[in-house]
Amino acid sequence: VAGAPPPAPRRWGVQLFSVELPKEHGGEVACVNCDISVFTKWVQATFLGIESSELDAAGPSTLSDGQKHPNAPGYKRWQEQQKAGTKFLQRDAISEERRQPVLAVAVRNLGNLSVKIQGLDPTDVEAMRPQLQRMWSERRLVLGPGPDPLNERMGFVEALVFLARGSPALLVDDCGPAMPHCQTLISNGLKPSASAGMLYNALVQSFGPSLLETHTFNSRWSAEEERVHVQALLSALKGGYRFYRQSCLAPRASPSSSGPMGGGCNPRAASELIGRIACRPEEDGPSDGCVYSELRQCVGGACDASDAGSTAFFEYARLHGPLALFQTRETRSHVMGQCEEFSRAAYALLASLGFEARYVLDFTDHVWVEVKLKNAFGGNTTWVHADPSEGVLDQPLIYEKGWGKNLTMIFAFTPWSVEHVTARYTSDYAATVQRRGVPEDVLQGVIAEAQKRLEPELPLRSWGDAAGSLSRDRSFADLALWGHFGDAVALSAAVAA
Repeated sequence: VAGAPPPAPRRWGVQLFSVELPKEHGGEVACVNCDISVFTKWVQATFLGIESSELDAAGPSTLSDGQKHPNAPGYKRWQEQQKAGTKFLQRDAISEERRQPVLAVAVRNLGNLSVKIQGLDPTDVEAMRPQLQRMWSERRLVLGPGPDPLNERMGFVEALVFLARGSPALLVDDCGPAMPHCQTLISNGLKPSASAGMLYNALVQSFGPSLLETHTFNSRWSAEEERVHVQALLSALKGGYRFYRQSCLAPRASPSSSGPMGGGCNPRAASELIGRIACRPEEDGPSDGCVYSELRQCVGGACDASDAGSTAFFEYARLHGPLALFQTRETRSHVMGQCEEFSRAAYALLASLGFEARYVLDFTDHVWVEVKLKNAFGGNTTWVHADPSEGVLDQPLIYEKGWGKNLTMIFAFTPWSVEHVTARYTSDYAATVQRRGVPEDVLQGVIAEAQKRLEPELPLRSWGDAAGSLSRDRSFADLALWGHFGDAVALSAAVAA
């Protein structure tokens, strides 16, 4: 390694790449478990304004960037990983061949930059955690793809409480003295995300008043009519917005360019994940609900080398706020996101029109909603499966029979409740118990403890201001849990017993 003493012995752990830039360019910038070459080019382009005329083709990452939706790139590879039967509560879901030895300390000269390479064991990571957390909040730290690079873990109970508190809920007029926000959609740790009026106005802008008036809930509808209206809303959402399939979203910086692609980057080209970074300030307000941004690069010659103003790097924000999600018709050319984003938007649409809905999460990596409708066979109301990513209603076996998924655990959440609903989505519940590796009595005990903590007087986070709901303020434990659902890696990498 140029300019460095003989490397220290290799050891297992975290790779930390860092570049010390002049103060006028922001100081130290670092990346955990990234591709060092791509990281260096991103630093040059972002902080120094030096854009390579042609990005080197990056080799495949050792940690999968595949997504959970069956139409997404990388799904078949991810599906094979699921069939391998990884247990939910395993301590380490990373196989030996996917763990990389790292140098203790080294320096590598790449272009005009000197990159410091550090191999960190768990003790090193713990000592550096405050510094890394500060760098994250200042958008100077990138967390590479893969399971929990900083080894943050949540207990099972804590994870269920966290997910419940982060689920959306539209509070009504008479929500009572225990609730601090009436006529408001809350999310992300019980924080207000949008007023009911603002949400309805956003829906009018997205779908028009006629559709909303036609499908506003009416208690006089029959069971069949309820289903027709809900299906129409799911179809409107799926038809009005696009699912993100890892395409190139880099901006066309110079549309007037005379280059072969007319300037900028080809939006139909593919992109690859570099890692996660705190959201940009303009996308990190309380109503945005931005968890993190995926830092990505367009590949395969996607960008016009003759356009000096274009860049192959871009950030794809993972938004939870309904206002920001519906505004993606303008900010991202109708690219709303993936199943997480579509499900949160579907909840907001259904709840705003008077339907009772709740957020559902499959621990083998998918998200949808349930809506309470009249029982088609008479009797009381019942929770009905509704998947806005697929635009389908009441097809609970689609994942097991249609997608071929090996399900483990599925939970339905509100900010004050968690319910285990796996049995509704499988024809072989005993097989899900075997795969999850958690005995039924243990699971029921965990759910009971989580439910106890979800009482309004014992919130996981305070009801107060928006502190902690912004991307830059999130802990690495938060990021590790939410990151699971974007990285398509077994949840055992983020949650331990």
